Amino acid sequence: MTMSTRSLKQAMPIVAAALGRKFGVEVRVGGQEAFTDGRTIQVPALPDNRALLPVAWGYLAHEAGHLRYTDFEVYQQAAAESDALQANLQNILEDVRIEQALAIPYPGTRDTLQAVCAQLLADGGLGAAAANEHPGRILSRYLLLALRHQVLGYEGLAAAAKQAERVLRAVFPARTVHRLQGLLVEARHLASTAEAVELARRIRCLLEAERQADPAETAITPDSRAETPTPPETGAEADGQPSKAPASEQTQATDGHAANTDGHPSGPSGGKGTQTDSDSDFDKSAPSNAASPSALADQPDAVVSADSGHGDSGSAPTGAATPDNGDPAKHAAITQALSASAGDLPGDLFAQVKTLLEGASADSQRCILPRPEPYQGSASAGLRLLARVQPESRRLMARLQGLVQASRFDRPLPQRSGTRLMSKRLYRAALGDPRLFARKRERIAVNTALHLLIDLSSSMRAPVPLGHGLERLRSDIALESALALALALDAIPGVSLAVSAFPSRLGRESGISTLMRHGDRARAKAGAFVQEARGGTPMHGALWFAAADLLARPEPRRVILVLTDGKPADREATRALLAQCTDAGLETLGIGIGIDVSGLFASAIQVQDIAELKTQLFGAAERLLLAA
Repeated sequence: MTMSTRSLKQAMPIVAAALGRKFGVEVRVGGQEAFTDGRTIQVPALPDNRALLPVAWGYLAHEAGHLRYTDFEVYQQAAAESDALQANLQNILEDVRIEQALAIPYPGTRDTLQAVCAQLLADGGLGAAAANEHPGRILSRYLLLALRHQVLGYEGLAAAAKQAERVLRAVFPARTVHRLQGLLVEARHLASTAEAVELARRIRCLLEAERQADPAETAITPDSRAETPTPPETGAEADGQPSKAPASEQTQATDGHAANTDGHPSGPSGGKGTQTDSDSDFDKSAPSNAASPSALADQPDAVVSADSGHGDSGSAPTGAATPDNGDPAKHAAITQALSASAGDLPGDLFAQVKTLLEGASADSQRCILPRPEPYQGSASAGLRLLARVQPESRRLMARLQGLVQASRFDRPLPQRSGTRLMSKRLYRAALGDPRLFARKRERIAVNTALHLLIDLSSSMRAPVPLGHGLERLRSDIALESALALALALDAIPGVSLAVSAFPSRLGRESGISTLMRHGDRARAKAGAFVQEARGGTPMHGALWFAAADLLARPEPRRVILVLTDGKPADREATRALLAQCTDAGLETLGIGIGIDVSGLFASAIQVQDIAELKTQLFGAAERLLLAA
């Protein structure tokens, strides 16, 4: 990914990591694919053209909504038992449900998701279906556009939603449309995946009942009193009870002026992004108690157009059929919709987004932001390591504490008054110097966040002779030194440390092993410091991970320390990223084990004798903290 001069805080991996933290999901940036595996969301690395970045954030928000709110077991089982149409309906309803749920804690996601719809609309992938297209496609497009416009409040889809309704009314019988809209009132009140699945079943059941009805009965007249069918599985509806509370009692939470939580302007465009039930076209087109499908039988029938906003009832004499009464083409459209194959229906909306992002991805397959892989390790191995490390760590900790504490005070300065005499200056009184009192003030305490990156590439397996025929691996010495430092810094107030190792434990650059996070106690994480060396040297991705971590920290001073014995896999990208870190106020220090890393790091230390690594690492930490 070519680096630009824009702020590091606006770079794609940093924003993606921040969004992942807010949504409570793991995010990986890199490669040329967009996908989620149920735990992690990957978005491809995009070039510096920022036009598609809002689409990438929308994709991330949508998939995060699924990870947070979708019951995948229920969803997948229902999809496996459904035909193509019901699976399509289920997907549309669940997408709308999770986006509505996500907008409550994160109102800024409305804008990012509207940006996705705007992009697809501009590309021609989200418009209304034409009247000559397959009826299943016409129905699906109507639901997709109408629900996103009326339930989610995406105002940019208003014109497309109205056109989709015109086409729907031109192709399907009037009563079918009317009863469908009665069911759609419930879409804004779905509270679970199971409810979305059930509503999809009921919509299909409605279409099946309409297909079996006499075509002459599918016109809306004052004599039409057939109830909306309900599947046997539906509980409350079978008893004639509404499945939801009246629409007037349930209003969607709005937050048009709320502070944005994902870095984008908050609230929908123009402040109209969220509607109450009384604003919905579904509510105006359905009877006032349309939340209960069976209640349709007790209401005067009216056909409401999204264009007019008022009904057609009374336009025909009592008992007369509307013009589409008995229209075989419209009745046949129901049958065609029910028998639609997957190829007849529009694909998943965010499958289109996935294709769009993958087509615009950078050429490199390299991972930019690796996924964190927490590692606990063996408790018994951790205890053995602690036994080796603690004696020396205590001595170094006492020294570090003393140095830091001493540096927190200014040297006493003489002044004319005070409560503390300077005995060494008493002789100055005979010389007429009245400055005999000491002035001493505390400096600001240490307030520093550090992220220690440990290179565990295959070259760290090299043995190091210790004398008397003994030898140890470079990786073991590096991890032991890191644990000793972590134990010592645990006792320093105002210092927060995170420790990570690269590549992942399986040697993949797409992951990074997290040994300690900020706030963890080193003793409790000792087992994670027992690892083996593996793989290459993806330092570039590890630096992105550390930078994203530190930029989210509140401490004013933030430092990245890197222990490495080799050259990074992408030297130029690593150098450019280190320069960006410096520009963003992050300090970087490279500790080269048997190698000079001053060509990469502005501040660098070269350790020729690996046995001295612990001493050098503590010395570096002392200098960093004393300079705070």
